[in-house]
Amino acid sequence: MARQRNSTPTYRLHKSSGQAVSDFWDVSGKKRTVSLGAWQSPESKQSHARLCADVAAGRPTGPTDGMTVNELCLVFLKHAETHYRRPDGTPTDELANVKYSVKVLRETHGDRPAAEFGPLALKAVRDAMVSRGWCRRNVNMHTGRVRRIFRHGVENEMVPPSVLEGLKAVTGLQSGRTAARDIPPVLPVDPADVIATLPFLNRHVRGLVEFQRLTGCRPGEACSLRWADIDATADVWVYRPAQHKNAHRGKGRSIAIGPKCQSLLAGFAADDNTGFVFSPRRERAERMAARAAARKTKMYAEKKATKTDPERSPGEGYTVASYGYAVRRAVDAANERRARLANGGQFDRVNRWHPNQLRHLRATEARKRFGLEAAQVILGHAKADVTQIYA
Repeated sequence: MARQRNSTPTYRLHKSSGQAVSDFWDVSGKKRTVSLGAWQSPESKQSHARLCADVAAGRPTGPTDGMTVNELCLVFLKHAETHYRRPDGTPTDELANVKYSVKVLRETHGDRPAAEFGPLALKAVRDAMVSRGWCRRNVNMHTGRVRRIFRHGVENEMVPPSVLEGLKAVTGLQSGRTAARDIPPVLPVDPADVIATLPFLNRHVRGLVEFQRLTGCRPGEACSLRWADIDATADVWVYRPAQHKNAHRGKGRSIAIGPKCQSLLAGFAADDNTGFVFSPRRERAERMAARAAARKTKMYAEKKATKTDPERSPGEGYTVASYGYAVRRAVDAANERRARLANGGQFDRVNRWHPNQLRHLRATEARKRFGLEAAQVILGHAKADVTQIYA
């Protein structure tokens, strides 16, 4: 097994010069040796402490005139791993998006000096994203992330400020004036499609759909629902998610739970208030218990040994991805059943939909019945302009 590199700079005596030096590996994987001054002098100790702080923070520790785009990307990725994370330490989706941007940037201009990266180079990166079939909105967002990488370089004096000023001159792709494809806006799901899908969902995913349908919350907020996060002291309960989209901005999030939603949640009561209300692990346990109770043949005492720790077991809570996948499978199952009943004839297909469309549906219904301000309150938006995208 290879010896693990020590990321902390060392303080040692250089025998030939009698000076204090420090050895370390920078973020690009290169070994560097820096002279600190006279051996055991206060100045050398101070320089060593500053060097340790720079290495720990991922800041540049040597000359940056010849820094390449690859090295700049490595510095930014180390920063992103600590910056784009939730309070519990888990990474946010933005970290994965940054890695997509970095991949295209390195493939097109990785060996190029970062100081020479200009507007034409950024346009070349953008064209590479378009050639991969990315939609116009995603291309503009990833182009902004590339610009953010160089802003981080300017902030830490790794890239000249003139580079960032040049990149700001590159405008975003406009609708109808580019080869990048446009995707239609997200619309509310048809309530008939939701009703047709519900019978093909298990009890807990069906509860997720109905909870979202009644509250208008985000899919991630519904998946992370815990009894410990619900204030049930008043007639209208209030759900305050521990993690939500704007938590890093210091903003709170309150979701009102009315009588209908309270009746729904009553069927998912659990002994552990810290566990998820909608849980795939609990759903599997309930399903297996129901099968055992409905069993008509005799249960033998001796049975074939099963895996005590299977490779794939249900998790404690649903993720946004697993929630959406369950909905897609249910829609396909509903269409397969309708096709069998039609026996080769024509039938009304259930349209594909995803959980975030439930939020759009709730906002649209609230605006139609109570007005734009009511929809804004339900969705928790600070500005009504954002609400109009949903409603």
